Amino acid sequence: MSPTKEKLRDVKFEEAMEIAGYGKFSMYIIFLSGLTISISLLGSVDISYLLPAAECDFQLSSADKGLLSSAYFIGTIAASHLSGFLADTLGRRYILVRGLSLNVLVYILTSLAPNFWTFFVLKFLTGVLTCPTMIATFPFLGEFIPTKRRSQALLITTSISNLSLLYSTLIGWLTLRGTWKIDLWFITFAPWRLFYLLCGMPSLIASILFYLTPESPKFLLTRGKKGDTLKVLQRVHSINSGKLPDSYPIKSVSMDADEFAPPLVQGKGAGALLKHVCNQTLPLFKPPFFKNLVYCLIMLYSLCLCVNSIFLWLPEIINRMVQFKEENQGRFYICEMMSRDSGNVTAEPGTTGECKATINTAVFVPNFLISLVQPIVMLIASFIVPLFDRRLVLGFLVVCCSGMAFLITWVPVASVIVILLGGIPIIAGICYNVLTGIVIELFPTYIRAMAVSLNMISGRMGSITGSQLFSQMIDSHCSLLFKIISGLLLCCAVVPFFFKLKKVPPEEPSERETHT
Repeated sequence: MSPTKEKLRDVKFEEAMEIAGYGKFSMYIIFLSGLTISISLLGSVDISYLLPAAECDFQLSSADKGLLSSAYFIGTIAASHLSGFLADTLGRRYILVRGLSLNVLVYILTSLAPNFWTFFVLKFLTGVLTCPTMIATFPFLGEFIPTKRRSQALLITTSISNLSLLYSTLIGWLTLRGTWKIDLWFITFAPWRLFYLLCGMPSLIASILFYLTPESPKFLLTRGKKGDTLKVLQRVHSINSGKLPDSYPIKSVSMDADEFAPPLVQGKGAGALLKHVCNQTLPLFKPPFFKNLVYCLIMLYSLCLCVNSIFLWLPEIINRMVQFKEENQGRFYICEMMSRDSGNVTAEPGTTGECKATINTAVFVPNFLISLVQPIVMLIASFIVPLFDRRLVLGFLVVCCSGMAFLITWVPVASVIVILLGGIPIIAGICYNVLTGIVIELFPTYIRAMAVSLNMISGRMGSITGSQLFSQMIDSHCSLLFKIISGLLLCCAVVPFFFKLKKVPPEEPSERETHT
């Protein structure tokens, strides 16, 4: 009892975070992070439902669809580096509150877009404004959670974030099948506009919650704000333990031995700002961070190229399979069912006859099932993954994805094909989170968000490359397409073993500082 009366001085941050505990406040941060990450996922998923529904209103050609589906990713790539810089210099909470609040406004404006190019520009802005949701949220989460609970927290966060898939599927099911229209002064307000407006609700909720949440204590510490850091840790300890803030047994906190003080801005003006950006970025391209950065970029680019492209094209693949099975009886391989073009409208734009957009119910089913299964898988993984070497887990799961991609073209049963197609994104979701936990560990606080931003750029580039690969090969080189995906994933499975990770013991958190 008596040791708790004496307040400890100059306690290393990770040890102070362990003492702050893991409880109700931690659960709140995990929920808020899951909600925020879901906004990024929602930004890429909503367009896949929207394109067939808005095809007639915007007179979309296939080229227009490809461009519109890329607008969000182009926006995230354009803003990734700046978002990482702002998150590392101004704060995680600072950029999240402002980005999410502005995103609500952009969603409202986009739902009222009168033409294709207006929608494209606004969708690009959505990508820019939701960029911080991935870049700043993962460091924000990791810096509020004790080290030994971090991997578990990341997996729980993703299990929550995947509920956005369920949300978009349900509101799509409820709204996009409608046929009503409201004539406004400059547009016709159709069901797809209501659907898109409702997709902005998570941004509104998250922006309000972040406004009520304190800044990351570790970020505050790296900025020399030790008093503010202590106040946040006292609040975390109080809510987690149910005790008064003064019961927190620490008087002062110091940076961990492996952390560095961030470079300061010298001078004023654009030149000084550019120099500061370089100071935040260049350490990533020097030892000891450069090799780890390259490994992370390779992993994320390959995973997103192979997995995100399958996920983004899943509604189109399912739609083709359903239409093929309606016209043909028997068992067929996936490439036989992909060999014909299929659409979702009764008349293509530019052809004679009335253009009438129709949404096949089958398009919603796979995403609905994935949204139900993936959170359960993530929760189970959150307890299993910490028991093993994360590099081994990551390598094993990537090999599983490779095997499933290879089997897709060899199975003549439609239901099994759908299971394999849906299973790959589910397993890859665990891979993403294990890799994110590794990124958070490998890079110190003052360049962590910048490292996440570069990884995000790599992942988005992989998504765009994979989507273009699908569009060029799915019709005429379907079998080769899935073999390329399988082979790339298999080659990628060896990369995790090059990471040099810290060994964190399950008990005695104070010993963590002696391990490298």
